[in-house]
Amino acid sequence: MKKIVCVLFILLLFGCSNDMEQKERIKILEKETYVAYSDSQNVLAPRVCLENHKEAKSNEPFLVTFEVTGELKSIVEKDSNVTIDSRNLLKGSKEDISSLPPDGKSFCTGITLPLTKEVAQDELENMITQEDLKVSVTELDGEVISSYTIKQFVIGKPDGSIVEP
Repeated sequence: MKKIVCVLFILLLFGCSNDMEQKERIKILEKETYVAYSDSQNVLAPRVCLENHKEAKSNEPFLVTFEVTGELKSIVEKDSNVTIDSRNLLKGSKEDISSLPPDGKSFCTGITLPLTKEVAQDELENMITQEDLKVSVTELDGEVISSYTIKQFVIGKPDGSIVEP
């Protein structure tokens, strides 16, 4: 009986891990994902960089959701959840979603979140490192492809670019 349970456990373990590997067709590039703070305009500009890992599914649309939680939610002007549809990433361009990676390049997208009050830079940085901003990539049906809590805080511009000191 123990052997049967062990065999079933191993089958379930490998079966689940292969399924999870298949789901992550879009990968969040953690080293390039951060929150830029522009003190001149009192805004946060979270930015996420993505890479397509499944060439066969590159045409399929997906959603990128930024979720603000915790203390940060009380000072952000917009809703706590902001979603970007991949079909709108290239809106106004002659390209379509099929031109996005996996052709060897990553792409980045983000939002601008106006703050309702001024907060000290170190206090904002603490809110970010306390895991108050999450980003997830989901299928249109809501199935999560990839998710990440943004912890990197930088000084930047409202477009999300970094200001070099």
